[in-house]
Amino acid sequence: MAKFLDHNEFGYRVRCPHTGYLHLCFGTVAMALTPPEFVDFRDVVAATAYQAAQRSVIDAGVRCVALRTRADRLALVFTHLKMGQLQELVEIMALLLETEALLGGEAPGGQCAGCPPGSGD
Repeated sequence: MAKFLDHNEFGYRVRCPHTGYLHLCFGTVAMALTPPEFVDFRDVVAATAYQAAQRSVIDAGVRCVALRTRADRLALVFTHLKMGQLQELVEIMALLLETEALLGGEAPGGQCAGCPPGSGD
């Protein structure tokens, strides 16, 4: 069974104890990341949020913040508010992982239904 790390009004954070995948769900976006992929994603989110904060907001409801992905020609787009919420979700996950590591590591569990097929074999 997957280990729920935390959830709030923006989404939730889960880890599959079998595969180690970190599941991050935000609105209609869900992803399963390895710990190194999460570190990279955290950096991209922080850089994108910083760049967005440097621009003036003309219309708060417009999805004008593009979060680039590793896939060519694919980006996730958010409003300034949603980008800030995503950054908060990611930063809280990072803090939870750091805290967990200080307290002795991951809890045991089984295969998680949301992990990529064959990832734990």
